Amino acid sequence: MWDDITVDDYGWVGKLRLVQDATPVDISSYTTRQFIFKSPAGATTTKTATFDSDGSDGILKYTVADGDIDRSGSWRVQARIGKTGVELTSGSLHFQVEDRLDE
Repeated sequence: MWDDITVDDYGWVGKLRLVQDATPVDISSYTTRQFIFKSPAGATTTKTATFDSDGSDGILKYTVADGDIDRSGSWRVQARIGKTGVELTSGSLHFQVEDRLDE
């Protein structure tokens, strides 16, 4: 799901699983659910994420919109979740974005 991405691709679903000691974290009670993207140029963009199911499996997802992935290079994404008095941020996942062949 984080492979074979090309500049200007959209409509694909990115997923991140939050785990602790290799066990999925139940995030069903968290009301803030976000993906934070960092482009190769260093710009960060925060997008609202949703649960893949009910959150008990620790998986968040985001459907990439037109214009989100606008340049080639090494990108990073991480999850941020929060509820009253608690905010947690995951480690970063790196993914590569390739140029379009028709450019």
